[in-house]
Amino acid sequence: MIDAVMLFVSSITVLGIGYVVVANSLDLVRLLIGLELMFNSIFLALVGLYMVDPLVAFGITIISVLTSATEFIALIVAILSIDRITKNISLDVLRAGGEEA
Repeated sequence: MIDAVMLFVSSITVLGIGYVVVANSLDLVRLLIGLELMFNSIFLALVGLYMVDPLVAFGITIISVLTSATEFIALIVAILSIDRITKNISLDVLRAGGEEA
C-alpha cells in the first residue's frame, strides 16, 4: 500500500512541477515541456492503478498514450506553424481568438 501512495505522491509532485513550468514559460517549447510533464504525471498515477486493477489500468494507459501522442504532434505542428508565420516562438506573439494586433 505504501508503494501506491508513494507513486501518487510522486505523480502529484510531477504535476505541480508541470504547473510551475507552464505558469513561468516564456516560449512555446517550454510550454510544451510543461504540458508534457502534466500529462506524464497521469501515466505515473496509472502505475499505482495497476496494483489494484490491471485490466482497467491497461485500457486507460492505451487511451492515454494515444491521446498524448496526438496532443504532442498537434502542439509541434502548431509551434512550427507559428514559427513560420512570426519567426518567433515567444508567448507574447500569440493572440486570443479574434484579437486584433
